[in-house]
Amino acid sequence: MIILLAVAVLPAVYLLSQVYKMDTIEKEPWSLLRKLLLWGALSGIPAALVESLLTGVLQNYLTEGTLVYNLVFGFVVAALVEESFKFLFLYKFTFRSPAFNYRFDGVVYSVFVSMGFAILENILYVFQGGLGVAVTRALLALPLHAACGVYMGIAYGQQKVNSLYKPASFGSVARACLITPVLIHGFYDFCAFMQTWVFTIVFIVFVALVFIITLRQLKKASREDGPVEEVVIDAQ
Repeated sequence: MIILLAVAVLPAVYLLSQVYKMDTIEKEPWSLLRKLLLWGALSGIPAALVESLLTGVLQNYLTEGTLVYNLVFGFVVAALVEESFKFLFLYKFTFRSPAFNYRFDGVVYSVFVSMGFAILENILYVFQGGLGVAVTRALLALPLHAACGVYMGIAYGQQKVNSLYKPASFGSVARACLITPVLIHGFYDFCAFMQTWVFTIVFIVFVALVFIITLRQLKKASREDGPVEEVVIDAQ
């Protein structure tokens, strides 16, 4: 049991440590990061309840396993619901926090929330499926959640800048931050659900491209980090 728990958690800890290291200007308070990790994990509970409800509704109208069913399930039931709950807790605990004073802070916050969600999900899957599932999820699912967190965080940091220049509503920030993560997450799940050799190839290529591009975007966001207030002044 201890081995399974370690295998489920340690890959996520490694990803978190790498993102944390890239926050080179001003480190975020651990008290806040621990809170985000915890609430990210807890966000999986309401997400699972809503997903269960929507799955029941979906099965009343569409045949499970069909292309349309997998599209709706992947993009709406899984991706939109999960990323929305992640964002809800991200916004609640950080958007008006005094610690959120650099653009890359948004990436750190978002990845910590995403990894909290992923850790809880990973523990449940690994304890059900064993080491084989742990390896697969370490290579695919955990980096996927991290990638979604990176893109949400990059948009989140920009929305923080925009909010200092022009007041932003929760809805406008949510829309800007959710588009890319939902598209990535949804297409990932859709390809995985299809279970044909064609979609398997598409899935592998897609995952590889997402990870490569995300890493580049992450390094770029870290390299170009700066105080959000100075960015507003420059924009004027």
